[in-house]
Amino acid sequence: MSAILELRGLEVEIEGLPILRGVDLEVRPGEILGVVGETGAGKSMTARAILDLLPAAATVSFEECTFGGTDFIPPRARQLARGHQIGFVPQRPRGSLNPVFRVGKQIVDTLRRLRGMARTQAREEALNLLRSVRITDPERVYRSYPHELSGGMCQRVCIAIALAGEPELIIADEPTTGLDVTIQAEILKLLGEVIAEHNAAGMLITHDLGVVADVCDRVAVMYAGRVINLGTTVEIYREALHPYANQLVSIAGSLDSGGTPQEIPGRVPNPGDELVACAFAPRCFRAEDDCYGEEPPLVHIGGQMAFCHHPLTSEAVSV
Repeated sequence: MSAILELRGLEVEIEGLPILRGVDLEVRPGEILGVVGETGAGKSMTARAILDLLPAAATVSFEECTFGGTDFIPPRARQLARGHQIGFVPQRPRGSLNPVFRVGKQIVDTLRRLRGMARTQAREEALNLLRSVRITDPERVYRSYPHELSGGMCQRVCIAIALAGEPELIIADEPTTGLDVTIQAEILKLLGEVIAEHNAAGMLITHDLGVVADVCDRVAVMYAGRVINLGTTVEIYREALHPYANQLVSIAGSLDSGGTPQEIPGRVPNPGDELVACAFAPRCFRAEDDCYGEEPPLVHIGGQMAFCHHPLTSEAVSV
């Protein structure tokens, strides 16, 4: 199946410091791709590079970038896609909404800008969008200011705004940050449902591998500015090839069963740190001399791939 979004060799530097080091990923029509990793892995930077939302000091390059089969490398192409082809659900929803305008006006203005609707038509569509994100009293929310709504309700409004341009892809960047645990589950379930109902694809960015299990079709695990393990959600949970992904799965499983929160020893490299051949080697329980001296090969098994000298299976084949 042809990818709706395809990235190859995405690199980002800010003031000479490497942030992304050759990100390769694709999002296929109708699927939700989870992008997972610890804070500092490069997940949000990848999303912002796709949408051309990086700071002015950033230098961005791609080996290849297409959306719907067309060239997506020119910044103008990515700017024009915002809201139209790609909807964006941000972190911290309350801070993403304008505090001085009612929710209804913000949705109506978005609809008029993106779809050229008359004000009356935009009002009806705004109420329909609020209903589509399971808001049971859309008229009240329409008339409300953001500070009058809960964090979960503000996030529902942000999802409605992301849907306003009838996008083909919705990128959600840590959409449950700051929300209560029960509300987090509701928002993730809602995202999965509305993406399917609108015949879109999704890209869910999170630091918690546990949240993707019921929502995502495939998972891209990032570390130190690179995708190091990619596969279906079932494959990653059953037998992740990369030791880092394996440890994330173990931590997620421990939390799901009520265990004590654990951390992987060591820390994620900072931009500008001198990296060994495999950036994860200093923290890896399977690291050997070749991990420090040679770039890890790309290995495949089934539908899963990873950059690793010592993947967690004997069946992996280097390419």
